Amino acid sequence: MTETNEPIRILAPEDAVDRISRRMFMAGAAGAAAAGSTLLSACGADESADTSAAPAGEVESELNMFTWGDYNAPEVIKEFEKKNSLDFKLDSYNSNEQLIAKLTAASGTSGYDIIVPTGPFIPALAENELVQELDLSRITNFGNLEPQYIDQPWDPGNKYSICKDWGTTGYAYDTTLIDVEMSTWQDFIDVAKDQASGNMSVLDSPDNAVGFWLWANDINWMTTDTEELNQCEDFLLNEMAPHVKAFVSYPGGGDMQNGNFALVHAWNGDARQGIIQSEDKERWKWVFPGPRTEIWMDTYAIPVGAPHPNAAYEWINYLLIPEVSLKELEYIGYNTGVKDIEPMAKKAGVERLDIVFFTPDQVATMESGELNDAQERRVEIYNKFKSAAGG
Repeated sequence: MTETNEPIRILAPEDAVDRISRRMFMAGAAGAAAAGSTLLSACGADESADTSAAPAGEVESELNMFTWGDYNAPEVIKEFEKKNSLDFKLDSYNSNEQLIAKLTAASGTSGYDIIVPTGPFIPALAENELVQELDLSRITNFGNLEPQYIDQPWDPGNKYSICKDWGTTGYAYDTTLIDVEMSTWQDFIDVAKDQASGNMSVLDSPDNAVGFWLWANDINWMTTDTEELNQCEDFLLNEMAPHVKAFVSYPGGGDMQNGNFALVHAWNGDARQGIIQSEDKERWKWVFPGPRTEIWMDTYAIPVGAPHPNAAYEWINYLLIPEVSLKELEYIGYNTGVKDIEPMAKKAGVERLDIVFFTPDQVATMESGELNDAQERRVEIYNKFKSAAGG
């Protein structure tokens, strides 16, 4: 993949926060699956693993995290607060660029102890001295992660980051309003222009908004081919835009439950949340679409100047305890990458695991996001698409 070594592009002002999509790929997992690896290995988590970080001073009385909205189980946060007698404070952002812009402006004085960047942004954060190197000896539960979720190309040796979770992109539809079976991105387009016309949403993310047409036509969504991108723009502006009701990144936060759309373009965990929180759970159907789609990984990192580093290490280590990881998975609906988390979730009766875990064949169809020479072009198409749709 293209290395993320362009700080000028990434360290953008806040008026450019949508330039790069939140959901970028964790390279390596798809390749591993394509080679025949399973998402979860047969070996289990070490039951004797430590459950607290190696001492480097007392855990402070406060932990401040800057993260995506509603992205941790409230139960887990409360238990962590009680266990460590500290106050847990959360602020949220809407894009990796918002995160980076705030850290850059603060110059090491942001006051945050934990941040949650998407994997391919780690090199830029490190290059600009916005994140500190991790002492893995203090993360004694690091070995609880499956091998395919460590040592990613954008952070060899996990020098700066630890896997939080990973997911994919698909869609869900209201079966009381749409009476056709759907399984592909072409189905998504066809129904959007027909039964869901004027009653559907698209992810408010440049790469995803452009990606579904490219995937429907079996084209790599990171293509740099001018003709392919021109064809994509022509379709989105002239054929798709009139049918889009809104651009929404989190339809599972209330729109699905309230019946605001018949068809939603969504990340798997968010779609799952919308489904299981709906009064009629059978109303919505999730689709993992072909022939291709996306995969991404979000990570935990410690920013330079973190005022409560011991609490930060304790938090990362705590989330890698299998029982804690299970509580997180049940709430957020994303695979945490912890060993044996799938059989644990099945045993616990966690709902709709088909939207959380994916087969090796499915993972083999997932594609990486990357920062390449076509990024500005994809954003340009997205902006025109959104404008044409009145978004």
